[in-house]
Amino acid sequence: MRVSNRFKELKTRLRELRLHLLPNTFSPTGDYSDRQQDRARGYRLLVHAEIESYLEDVSKETVTEAIRDWKANQKPSIVIVSFLASYHSSWNVVEEVNNEEIIQIAKSRKNGKDSVEQVIDLAQKQFTKKLKDNHGVKDKNFKTLILPLGVEISSLDQTWLTNLDSFGTKRGEVAHKAKRAQGSINPKDEFDLVNSLLVGIEELDKKIVRVKAGSV
Repeated sequence: MRVSNRFKELKTRLRELRLHLLPNTFSPTGDYSDRQQDRARGYRLLVHAEIESYLEDVSKETVTEAIRDWKANQKPSIVIVSFLASYHSSWNVVEEVNNEEIIQIAKSRKNGKDSVEQVIDLAQKQFTKKLKDNHGVKDKNFKTLILPLGVEISSLDQTWLTNLDSFGTKRGEVAHKAKRAQGSINPKDEFDLVNSLLVGIEELDKKIVRVKAGSV
């Protein structure tokens, strides 16, 4: 199964960050200088920014393409249905719900717009603001970006989702806490975590590609 060009771009960028910021050879004893640890902290921050940007970009691209296609041929797609369902549930992702439950909420709602196109335009405007206001990759952020695409959260590896949420927390610690409040950091552990996250992102990307192709 192919992946998107945006994922390929992400993968290349993460490889660059590894070369620029992490030691060429990892210490077998976990002994690293202050400079190496600070670079590992920078690595965490920049990788987080790249992953966040990837998620926002594929979310916006998928929704935008689905809306354009619907306006051109008036044929519904899983993305359009999921997108409007998320809109009608007020983008609520606090509780664990799947797309079918969101769709049922949407069906129970009445709307006072004159046309479906008006509803879609309003939903797109709100979603664009959601993207601009997004700050992170933690669970709530992730669901807000991915549920409108028609990807079932339950179909994703739950350990990977937990690790992604944890990574968002760890990024916050580096960004908002002084060094003495953070403790030491192991560049090898950071590299291994990012590699495992990338594996899950690739699987997510393949799912999004299938959704966009209408093969789900």
